Amino acid sequence: MNWAALEAISEAVGAIAIFVSLIYLAVQIRQSTEQTARSVEANQLAALERNIEAGNRIRELLVLHPDLAQLLLNGFDSFASLDESERFRFDMLLRNIFASTQGAYVRHLLVEHDPLEFQGTVHMLDEILRNRGVQEWLEVTEPDWRPEFRELVEQRVKTILET
Repeated sequence: MNWAALEAISEAVGAIAIFVSLIYLAVQIRQSTEQTARSVEANQLAALERNIEAGNRIRELLVLHPDLAQLLLNGFDSFASLDESERFRFDMLLRNIFASTQGAYVRHLLVEHDPLEFQGTVHMLDEILRNRGVQEWLEVTEPDWRPEFRELVEQRVKTILET
């Protein structure tokens, strides 16, 4: 066998190896893309489930503890009319409610998981913010909210007061 034939065979084997490598790489990229898409979907579903669980925990508290539900209703009417102990409990309850709402909002900003684009939570937020007692609470409280959530709440309050 001469050197030219050996060189031709080597080039053919090299070309085949490159072609096989490219096919393998394409298959790996496709599998990785599919796995990434499934991972994103799982994260979106987990974020939506966390939002639901947070709301359910608060509703469960109110159902299981009628005195807490009454406190919430009294505080909605007037934060100022609550005694010191009631104001503290109402404050903690609102912080809990707003913390879960803030979590839902931040997840909405970071992971698009809400097919209604946060409309349901904004509606619930507006229902809470319409209460005079909640507005009084906001005037005397400095919640430790993230800036983007604070901006949302301020914008929603402004919209409510204008209507």
